[in-house]
Amino acid sequence: MVTVEVPKFEIRKETLHLPKEKSALIIVDMQNDFVYPKGKLFVPTAPGTVEPIKRLLEKARAKNVLVIYTQDTHYLDDPEFKIWGEHAVVGTWGHQIIDELKPQIPKEIIVQKTRYDGFFGTPLDNILRSRGVERVY
Repeated sequence: MVTVEVPKFEIRKETLHLPKEKSALIIVDMQNDFVYPKGKLFVPTAPGTVEPIKRLLEKARAKNVLVIYTQDTHYLDDPEFKIWGEHAVVGTWGHQIIDELKPQIPKEIIVQKTRYDGFFGTPLDNILRSRGVERVY
């Protein structure tokens, strides 16, 4: 198992409004390998984020806000494994988005990414631009 240091950051407890027009909610890498202790690249603070994200997801769905998931995606012998260790391999339990936040396909979009950046080498930018998204949550 690899341990990753997560820097501290302030969470603002303001009221959040999700206007449907020109908005999208992006749920980033909420996959079994990162969220659960038996995952291959478990992030200890991740379980505490599930309920707040779930509440935000429910709010977005209720208002028909575009929901996009990024999904860290790797194949066997991926060069990235030299940095982070093996994780999020296609077809494994660890690659799957957690059940609590399960995408509603085909209404919601999953953007598979093979690197740390959700925009590099993915259609994410095009998806946002083609839908006129100006606000991302």
